[in-house]
Amino acid sequence: MTLTITKVTSETTKTPLIHPFVTAQHTVNDIEAIGVTITLSNGLVGHGAATANEVVTGDTLASAMSVIEEVLRPKLLEQDFERWEALLTRLQTAIKHNEPAKAACELALYDLRSQLFGVPLYQYLGGSSQRVATDFTIGIGEPQAMVKEALEKEQAGFQALKIKVGGTDVAEESARIHAIASATQKTTRLRIDANQAWNVKESLQLIEELADLADRIDFIEQPVKAADVAGLKAVTAQSKLPIMADESVFSPVDALNLLQERACDYINIKLMKTGGLSQAEKINQLCELYGVHCMVGCMIESASGIAAAAAFAAAHDNVKFADLDSVFMADLTNGNQPYSLEKDSFILKDKPGLGF
Repeated sequence: MTLTITKVTSETTKTPLIHPFVTAQHTVNDIEAIGVTITLSNGLVGHGAATANEVVTGDTLASAMSVIEEVLRPKLLEQDFERWEALLTRLQTAIKHNEPAKAACELALYDLRSQLFGVPLYQYLGGSSQRVATDFTIGIGEPQAMVKEALEKEQAGFQALKIKVGGTDVAEESARIHAIASATQKTTRLRIDANQAWNVKESLQLIEELADLADRIDFIEQPVKAADVAGLKAVTAQSKLPIMADESVFSPVDALNLLQERACDYINIKLMKTGGLSQAEKINQLCELYGVHCMVGCMIESASGIAAAAAFAAAHDNVKFADLDSVFMADLTNGNQPYSLEKDSFILKDKPGLGF
């Protein structure tokens, strides 16, 4: 008998953050997500999730829900699940953009696919390790508050801290980063994320200010505007610190453009930007061909999305960094989750599929 998709349901969830998360582009107070459940004709159920982000993906929760219900659900219902490549193509080409909505459905499909194979998602994707360590992101705030949070997270077991910047001038940015560096241990890695806040001149000025921390800083992330590939290339060429692209890369075509231009040293893959795992796989493969390592990052996401991103990170040696800390920012660290947590690390469950 043909195995078909019989049901696609979706619902919104909202979980308050412990405190507001501030970046150069916006302030987030809650984890707002859409949970998608897909059921097959044999009774198997798969789970996925979408987190919209107006300033990054151009979506809202309402618009993502509308796309899932009005566009993607009709495209998926009654489809032959065993025609896997055709099913993914049908999903990805159903509508332009709208990556979070596509990701929610695709993650549920991958959950089902790995359940049918009887293996955890991280194994289906090719991995063997269940453990993924993440950094913790320190949002923009008063310098003393940022130092306090950095110390708290270091003491909680995080070995890498991602510092959000972009709200002030170069001198103040440098002072904040140096204050955190001075307060924390020399073994704690630092990652600096500007979220497109600077131009080329400002980026290079700050990088020069941080030269004395070169042995501790892993990278500077997205220093210039997403569309400014020439600027990103100029910063990368002149920087003493590695440069990571984030908002500049949504698709494999975006990644290939940056790789061919040698415009960055690393690329940040987020499933909410790529529309799920299938395009993330292609981006990582391109990066491998060019000898460029990746990070797997997240929006302020729910457990389902984070679990899928952690499985992707666990499956690929080319993924050198993980930034999957949103579950630590709200009360999502306990209960029925598809992983357990040890200090800064996810321990993925051995259950087939996503782990629920």
